[in-house]
Amino acid sequence: MRRTVISFAALLTATLVRTATAAELEFDHVWIVVTRDAPERAALERAGLKISPDVNRHDGQGTASISAEFLNAYLELIWPDPTVSVAPGAERGVEKFKNRMNWRASGWCPIGIGLHRSGPATPLPFPTWTIAPDWMPKGTAIEILTARDDTRSPSFFIEPPVLAVKDEANRKIDSASPASDHSMPRVPAHSMPVSAIRFPQLLELAPNSELVLFVTDLFHPLNHLTV
Repeated sequence: MRRTVISFAALLTATLVRTATAAELEFDHVWIVVTRDAPERAALERAGLKISPDVNRHDGQGTASISAEFLNAYLELIWPDPTVSVAPGAERGVEKFKNRMNWRASGWCPIGIGLHRSGPATPLPFPTWTIAPDWMPKGTAIEILTARDDTRSPSFFIEPPVLAVKDEANRKIDSASPASDHSMPRVPAHSMPVSAIRFPQLLELAPNSELVLFVTDLFHPLNHLTV
């Protein structure tokens, strides 16, 4: 069986070095689209991560998720859930999540990488688009950086300030007992001008393959999760 190997830290670095200092963006969280109710959570637990007991229902988006939290980031397992409502006109978004869930057959990338702004909302010099599903606070939106028709790249997006993980109120479990006792390494975005951002196919996905995600922090040995 062929393996697709991803280094969590390396993926963040490869992604964020293409983002501008002027935009002042920092890593927020990463999601992986998994099967219903996330039986893949067992891989996280075997790696020593603690899963929040809460299931997040994304009303209007048709998805649900669970998460493993670090002090300054989190890893989210998200899936299309038929018990969660889908807003009229949002059906295409649900189909995208289903294609990401079935990545072995579809070839779609199952990973999303969330950023948040650490400074003013500086406009980006390339086209973006937004989504504002029902579960989000009114008047807010998620800004999507990856092109609508790009199915092979991770979904890059910017969280609004009210949802950013840097806000203490947004942490899903108590900071005294996070998934890891340590913070994820901060990866500031500063190495290249924002005009140089490109979204190449960072992952080569093949049918009948495994997705192996390597998770590491500054203090613990490398762990790997097979999805």
